[in-house]
Amino acid sequence: MEEVRGNPAERVALSALCDELPALREQCATEPGEKRLLLARIETEARARRPILALLGELLGTGETGAVRGLGAGLPGAGPGRADEEEFACPDGACDRIAVAVPAGPVPHCLLTGLPMAGH
Repeated sequence: MEEVRGNPAERVALSALCDELPALREQCATEPGEKRLLLARIETEARARRPILALLGELLGTGETGAVRGLGAGLPGAGPGRADEEEFACPDGACDRIAVAVPAGPVPHCLLTGLPMAGH
C-alpha cells in the first residue's frame, strides 16, 4: 500500500488539507450529503496516512491531475493564514503543514489525528 510520506504530490495534498480543513469542513456542511461523506472518507484516509489525492480530485471536481494544481490555489472556502512567531509542524512528519500560534499560547493540534503538533 502506498504511503503519503514517500509521494511528493500526496504530501502537498495532505499539507493543503491540513491547512484548510476547518474551512473545508464548514463549506462541506452546507453541501449535499455525498460531499460530506466524501470529506469524511478523505479525513479517514488522511488520518491513516493513505493517499488522498484522487479523493480530493473527486471532491474538487478536477480529477487527480487537476487536484494538485487546485490545491496550490487552496481548497474551496479557504482563507488566508495568520503569521506569528511560533511555528509547529505535523506531529509525525506525514505532511508539510506549518501552524502558527500566539507566542507562549497553546500548542496547535493536528486536525486529523488530534495529536499536538511538533515545535518547528
